Amino acid sequence: MEEVVKNIKEAINGESNAQRKYELFSKKALSEGLPQIAYLFKATAFAEGIHIRNHLKALATILGSEANPQEFVKIDEEKLKSLIKDTKSSLLDAIAGEMFEFKKMYKNFVKIADKAGEDVAELSFTLARYAERVHAKLYSTALKKLESNKPREIKEIYVCSICGNIELNEIPSKCPVCDHGPQFFKKIEMS
Repeated sequence: MEEVVKNIKEAINGESNAQRKYELFSKKALSEGLPQIAYLFKATAFAEGIHIRNHLKALATILGSEANPQEFVKIDEEKLKSLIKDTKSSLLDAIAGEMFEFKKMYKNFVKIADKAGEDVAELSFTLARYAERVHAKLYSTALKKLESNKPREIKEIYVCSICGNIELNEIPSKCPVCDHGPQFFKKIEMS
């Protein structure tokens, strides 16, 4: 249980930093005249908040009481601001971060939670893991479009309020990550 608790806290800290970083990346993309990419960063920041909420719930279940994230979440605003160069760099950074979470971090955390019999943590990690894969794919597509000077037309972005999965332009009949229905998707406003 101790290792699972440590992993949940690490995940909450990581998601909190990613959320703030994506907010900053969104502002940078907007300042560069790239509103579609800014919109994607904004939606992903919202999705990271869902992962934080789920992890906090898992932590409270395991500990038997609410945890105070201020005790273990450390956001170095200056360090995050130093990462901001241009939108292409932001996308590369975001892709690397999301792929690390999907391929390594959450994959390992799921195994440890499963071995410890901590089902609620395992579920929280699994949902975040597969949503992160979607985020990485969306960022990769945005990067390709940016490099080819062919902006992607995103009319609307919807985020699953259960798992943080992101869908573009229309809500699916069920979330491909967590199987919840369309009523669980929240439309993210562009501005």
